[in-house]
Amino acid sequence: MDQAIDDKALLKHIRSGDPVAFERLFNRYWEPLFAAAMHRLQSRDLSEDILQELFVDLWEKRDDIQIRTNVQGYLFTALKNRVLNKIKSESVREKYEQMVIDYYELNELATDHKFRLKIIREEIQKETDKLPDRCRQVFELSRKQQLSHKEIGKKLNISTKTVENHIRLALKKIRPKLKRIISVLIILFW
Repeated sequence: MDQAIDDKALLKHIRSGDPVAFERLFNRYWEPLFAAAMHRLQSRDLSEDILQELFVDLWEKRDDIQIRTNVQGYLFTALKNRVLNKIKSESVREKYEQMVIDYYELNELATDHKFRLKIIREEIQKETDKLPDRCRQVFELSRKQQLSHKEIGKKLNISTKTVENHIRLALKKIRPKLKRIISVLIILFW
């Protein structure tokens, strides 16, 4: 009961701008409020920041603050509200940060994929250009224009078996080079 009366007297002096009364109130409640904040936030820095904001607001708004309960109850309730707001804002910030990280990782993966695909296509084209003319022509009709062996045979006036032989030859020459390129890309971008 003495402390409640003492708190009301301190509050009255604080309202009149008495810094000594404010310091006494600050010293009286800092430790228990700090312990409560630490319990919820598990961070010394955040707990200190919230308490400093609480006491700065108390001083700056001393004329307007209406304390209907006791001062201790008011301070702990104000602290609880600030802690909850901080937890919400930290949660929102963390979710936003994760969203940004996910976005950039996804874009980086897409860019990585496009880059690797470009390198592979360039290497396939280099190797395709080295093929004999008819073999290259058959391979490009098969892979680039997606024609069937039968369609290629009709278009070039050759047998389906000849088309198969040209494609087999092209793949035999292209695959080893392609395997090396893919291995290098895997090592570089892993």
